[in-house]
Amino acid sequence: MIVSTRSMSQSRPARERAGIAVGLINNMGDEALKITERQFASVVSEAAGDIDVSFRIFALKSTKRSPRALDYINARYEPASAAMDGDLDALIITGAQPLANRLSEEAYWEELAELIDWAKLHTTSTILSCLAAHAGVLHLDGIERRPLPKKCAGVFDFAAETSHPLVGKQGQMRPVPHSRYNGLLRSELEQAGYAVLTSSRGCGVDSFVKCFGSQFVFLQGHPEYDANSLAREYRRDMDRYLRGETDRIPAMPKGYFGAEGEAKLSALDSRKRDHRSQEQLPALSIIEALAPSQAIWREAASSFFRGWIETVAIEIDPDSNKGLNAEKQEYFSENIPYADSYVA
Repeated sequence: MIVSTRSMSQSRPARERAGIAVGLINNMGDEALKITERQFASVVSEAAGDIDVSFRIFALKSTKRSPRALDYINARYEPASAAMDGDLDALIITGAQPLANRLSEEAYWEELAELIDWAKLHTTSTILSCLAAHAGVLHLDGIERRPLPKKCAGVFDFAAETSHPLVGKQGQMRPVPHSRYNGLLRSELEQAGYAVLTSSRGCGVDSFVKCFGSQFVFLQGHPEYDANSLAREYRRDMDRYLRGETDRIPAMPKGYFGAEGEAKLSALDSRKRDHRSQEQLPALSIIEALAPSQAIWREAASSFFRGWIETVAIEIDPDSNKGLNAEKQEYFSENIPYADSYVA
């Protein structure tokens, strides 16, 4: 259960099992800020079970924001610099809509890089999601992401490459939504010492890890997504296409709408590609109406975050968390060194 969303200063009641403090660095754009905050808070709360998780939310000061978004952030968020006060056990860093040609040219790059460097030695584990994963490997090991021939959008089945507390037994499949124009080469990741956890032949690497003192977990996908998230994004992309803001024809998310929905949307796509016009914008409402009612990836997402929370809890207080999964305790003690064992 989540016990706080703002401060760690409140005293906790006595209990047998120690809780953990998780911070969310929400760097998403203004239109997705609240949704992303809710999505991660929801999946962490669902996965926490009987482990007390205090959940704090932070924003980078250097990310460009509208006045309205700034008012919301100032009312609910802490500055990212406050995440480095020493109270956090784990961190989640989200991506953002890219504005610059290169990640290192983004306005928030230096602030994000400083936060990543801090997290290496002061968190038990840090999750870097989507664009943050790309920024992380670029900063840490100089690995550049590569543009994809077309957008990787849809729900894909990924196989566990190895038995690991976060993804289950080797060969186990899990569905994960992806929505990205760029990707990372597996060969470059492995050459730099990253271990691939899940991948698919068609979509490439999904999740991977590397220990920098803190166990860093990198996600190219979005297990936190709502059932209608991909539909909203597809409608947004179609909207931009019809308005002439981009000449890139949006890719329909794969494995998401179902056969009947895909047939209806294929017909809609054909009409719009033949003759682009803003007059067609009202017809886009059908996209969200065809979204699935349930997120088929939710169980896998909850399991993933449950494994992450448990491994963090075991590391910070193994005595209080003896009741957690014994396999996780054994793996964590043998494979994840303490922060002070890492030499930069």
